[in-house]
Amino acid sequence: MPCISVVIPVFRNQGSLIPSYKQISAIIKKDLPEYDFEFIFTDDGSDDNSFNELMQVRELDPKHVRVIKFSRNFGQFAAINAGMHRATGDIAVCISADLQDPAEMIPQMVRKIEEGHDLSIAHRVARNDDFLKTITAKMHFRLMRISNPNFPKGGFDFWMVSRKALNAYKQLTDTVRTNQVDLLSLGFKVAFLPYERRVRMHGKSQYNFSRKVKASINQLLSTSYWPLRMASTIGFITTMVGFLYALKIIHGYFFRSVPFLGWAPIMVVQLILGGIIILMLGIIGEYLWRIYHETKRRPIYFIDEIYEGELQKDESIDLDVTYEKGSRTT
Repeated sequence: MPCISVVIPVFRNQGSLIPSYKQISAIIKKDLPEYDFEFIFTDDGSDDNSFNELMQVRELDPKHVRVIKFSRNFGQFAAINAGMHRATGDIAVCISADLQDPAEMIPQMVRKIEEGHDLSIAHRVARNDDFLKTITAKMHFRLMRISNPNFPKGGFDFWMVSRKALNAYKQLTDTVRTNQVDLLSLGFKVAFLPYERRVRMHGKSQYNFSRKVKASINQLLSTSYWPLRMASTIGFITTMVGFLYALKIIHGYFFRSVPFLGWAPIMVVQLILGGIIILMLGIIGEYLWRIYHETKRRPIYFIDEIYEGELQKDESIDLDVTYEKGSRTT
């Protein structure tokens, strides 16, 4: 019997975990009776009641529910990665725990996989966010489409992969990367399904401004060189403008037409050039930091406990990092 692995990252999602499990499992049982299923919840260092609620979910269905508990908060990417590396299904789907993604689309996404697609991506065409969040999101995704033309305009966090695509995904071992860019870089056949993101019913988003900026920078720089190319272009244009202005000054000097210049124009030029130089150094520094981070080859997460099978914790988990062919596990 084919199996669907449902991977759900959890961070401060109390109140929505039991409803999420009940809703998704009911949909699979009703609309996909030919499939077995498993849930893999990754508690990403939550400091609320999320973990206790996950234990309640396990009590409801210990056969189909596994819980991975991180030693601390490592971020959404690490939580998803941990779940995907332990998914045993023929199909794996990643969905958020806040009930903003329409779980009723899962059967439609499965049918796309059955039709021969290896990736089924549900992308946002509308979002019920405030004006500022909507504008900044649109700006970010426009930048993403410069180096990834097939990147959906509204972005996506709700996606499904076949076993072939999942095995390819697991071979990516970069430590600084994002799921969205990784999936689209695999090169497999993709089906895009639009949806409107719902209003959050429980809790609030943990993606504050600084987290969003960090995620945006990681997405832009993880597989793209265009910021460096932009810096080079700006530097070239600035140099040419400066060279032409220098010729004008030399011409004025010989023909005695140099007017008296005050300190304001000099300060303006210095500020503009100084800002451009700092911008270029900052872009280069971002890439250098990522190179340095990659050379250390540190694991992207550590697992405290894994709860699976019978209602007792598995204490045989080896926290040492092991390297297999093309993948890293903890």
